[in-house]
Amino acid sequence: MDNTRVTLIVGATGAAASRILEHGQATPGNTVVGLSRNRPDPSVPWLTADLNSGSGLAEALATRPDITHIVYASRAPHGETGVEDVAGNLRMLRNLVDAAEASLPRLAHIHLVHGGKWYGLHIGPYRTPAREDDPRHMPPNFYYDQQDFIAARQHGKAWVWSASRPNFVLDVAPGRARNMVSTLGAYAAICHELRVPFDFPGKPGTWGALHEVTDARLLAEGVLWMLGEPRCANRAFNMTNGDCFRWSDLWPFLAEQFGVRAGTVRSMSMAHWMADKESVWEAIRQRHGLALPLDQVASWSFADFFFGMDYDVLASMTAARAAGFTGFVDSWAMFAGQIAGYRAADILPPA
Repeated sequence: MDNTRVTLIVGATGAAASRILEHGQATPGNTVVGLSRNRPDPSVPWLTADLNSGSGLAEALATRPDITHIVYASRAPHGETGVEDVAGNLRMLRNLVDAAEASLPRLAHIHLVHGGKWYGLHIGPYRTPAREDDPRHMPPNFYYDQQDFIAARQHGKAWVWSASRPNFVLDVAPGRARNMVSTLGAYAAICHELRVPFDFPGKPGTWGALHEVTDARLLAEGVLWMLGEPRCANRAFNMTNGDCFRWSDLWPFLAEQFGVRAGTVRSMSMAHWMADKESVWEAIRQRHGLALPLDQVASWSFADFFFGMDYDVLASMTAARAAGFTGFVDSWAMFAGQIAGYRAADILPPA
């Protein structure tokens, strides 16, 4: 028992955490426990608790004193303004750490899933490829507060911390509208239905800038690697696919995958221009027997966010490589595979 890793995935129903939980289940010598406010899967060991309730967390964790590792992948609700709730996110993490230190005698590692906003990509241009020790931008940024808190709390303790910084986590996740692939797919399907070109709606500068993404499965692999690699103790690591693309190159490929005619750069607010397209989607949905309404497939405000980055968005993977991580994903193949996955799940129509 003492040699068994028992990993608690906090916020386990989330977009990134669900793949981490799945990967953890498949890792030999690792037992996975989920934690969220509701229990979605009775077949998986699960704790139900609200991160805003310190007493509720303490009661829940006290039932599993065998937990050794924690992956914290939760965050307070937020919009697409870029600035997220600092006080709320810090409070939830503090409540969890308080409960963990009180209830988990075997606690060895706490991992934080953060992201590319660490470098201020939501503000404007920044130094690329971004490295983990780059200077911080002007706050607020709840990632800074969480890492400062966990680093100070760990001082002199037997457990260690680590953090991952993925960028635009992509996955086949039916029902999660805030997803790049399903949003692009819905836009392409609507273009096809209306017999208009698949125009690029972003800024002209976004068209030619370098961009990157993170496959959720790769993030899961990277997080589990950090939990078991001593060289990762008390450090943060970028975690991206390891390649990059320009929309100007990728767009014709996406058009081919979606079975539509690629258009030109035509900058427009997706939140504005797609606001009245629900009836168009419903016609597509009925004809192809698709499973979900438009608001569960596409987030147009999210599209405006990632199409608005008219500057390079790129992080260095050198630190992770130097510490021994060898995982990578071909982003073009990932886009094709996830489009096929959404079609197989009857979320997107066939080409």
